[in-house]
Amino acid sequence: MRHLRNAKKKRVATWPVSAPPPADLAQRVNYVGSAEHKSYPSSAGPPKLRYNDASSCDPKYTNFEAPTNALRQAVGRMCTSDFVGEFPKYVWGELDGKLYEARLVNHEQGWYKGYPLSAREELPEDPNGLLAGTLDG
Repeated sequence: MRHLRNAKKKRVATWPVSAPPPADLAQRVNYVGSAEHKSYPSSAGPPKLRYNDASSCDPKYTNFEAPTNALRQAVGRMCTSDFVGEFPKYVWGELDGKLYEARLVNHEQGWYKGYPLSAREELPEDPNGLLAGTLDG
């Protein structure tokens, strides 16, 4: 689990008026993954899992179609944080019954890596209840 003691609580933010419509922006984002979360070869490159603090991705995702679709659905639902340039810094969405957090890794291309949230403390503040329909609890 990631170090949480001094972590600032993340928050599902209001969609910016200046941003494109969520459905349009959703088509521009892509999950590219990170070798730091892989214990197997994938589109992200050779595995480089950080065993001390990185959650391991499910090996069935050697291509990134399903994670990209989940990311796009979450953006379309506006389950996002504040933006960095044209894209939200964080996106929260469901994949295979688990809530994932995706983090922007390329703010020019809209590329994200993601990881499952395993502790209640990791859940973002959600003042408008946008994640309520994503998972139970």
